[in-house]
Amino acid sequence: MERHIKDSLAMLPPIQDSYISRSNSSIDSIKLVDVGTGAGLPGLVFAIACPAWKVTLLESMNKRCDFLEHAVSVTGLSNVEVVRGRAENLGQNVTFREKFDVAVARAVAEMRILEVLVSIDFQRSIVFLWFVLVGCS
Repeated sequence: MERHIKDSLAMLPPIQDSYISRSNSSIDSIKLVDVGTGAGLPGLVFAIACPAWKVTLLESMNKRCDFLEHAVSVTGLSNVEVVRGRAENLGQNVTFREKFDVAVARAVAEMRILEVLVSIDFQRSIVFLWFVLVGCS
């Protein structure tokens, strides 16, 4: 678990640097979506490390969402929203369309599939695709 947390924290500087170079807004106002968050990595780590960020954890599986809602409640994170759903549907929902500055994904789908989903559904996002390669430890 420690390795996953460190990996998540290592993504913060590149996200912040890229956001600063592409946006007129402060990095304190970032709205981030973690697509297919699973157990909440890296989204929960980002929410804890950057409490001014608004973090949306997008997950399609009910059991995982129940866990995430419990984790958010226990930790008292007020900057996290858990959304049950799939990226391809979220992008069609007016409530979520063009809401996010940054979209992250970790081992969600093949790059070609995720790239299409993210580019269509999160058109104004600064997008980071973060993958764990099969067979790597």
